[in-house]
Amino acid sequence: MTVTLDEKSANVTSLHPESPVLLILLGASNLSRGCFAFARHLRNCLQPRPVEVLFASGPGRGYCAPGGLLTINYPPICSSDIFKVAQDKSESGYRVIALVTDIGNDIMYDVPADKLIAILQEIFARLRSMNAEIFYTTLPAAFEKKVHPAWFYILRSILLPFSRISYDKATKGIIAVNQFLREAGSEHCHLIPGMDRYFGYDEIHYGWLRAHHAWSHVAKVMLETMGVEITKKIPLSGMLLSYWDEFHQVILGDMMGLKNKSPEYF
Repeated sequence: MTVTLDEKSANVTSLHPESPVLLILLGASNLSRGCFAFARHLRNCLQPRPVEVLFASGPGRGYCAPGGLLTINYPPICSSDIFKVAQDKSESGYRVIALVTDIGNDIMYDVPADKLIAILQEIFARLRSMNAEIFYTTLPAAFEKKVHPAWFYILRSILLPFSRISYDKATKGIIAVNQFLREAGSEHCHLIPGMDRYFGYDEIHYGWLRAHHAWSHVAKVMLETMGVEITKKIPLSGMLLSYWDEFHQVILGDMMGLKNKSPEYF
């Protein structure tokens, strides 16, 4: 049976207009590029509620394996202190809303699908212990069936040059993880549909002229499920500014150490 967004919303506790909100954003490169615009948009939509945002993101980041870009080596998201900080804030009265996205780098780091699934189950359980409303996305469906092996190896050599996983093994891993994710939905754990249409030429990253539409869609699903009416979308200019913010954080901060990491960034 297909459950509509309106039917789901009826089963979810709406946000009180004065409830303090904690947003937990977990992901890799797509989130790293868009998180600043996305967070600004959610803060605006959730007014007058007080909103705090915690990020665990970064290009090449994994959920259960260390990963990164060039000289950057991010710790696995599963071992991040973000969960302890979030737990403390949830106990102090914050309503927790979590986004789990950009799931897939671990497959390319040759992490077995069953291990990644176990880690995702653990993360979902930790978030639910905070009474979080969880939203998540699947891995790109294109890699389940239609990406040519030659294109896979080209992308692997460019984006993850140290990866040695084979096309067949990666494809089987993606299929297994996506099957788990498509079946993981529940009253408080929501799959965000329709994200594949926003990918660019590489079928991994949201296109430069589509990313603001992608993050507007994510925000729409999350907020409507929580009973919050929204009237605005993220503009292209806002997404371009987010790319600039990412440059400052990733290149000047994480890579070169010229910018201190803010306390909400893990």
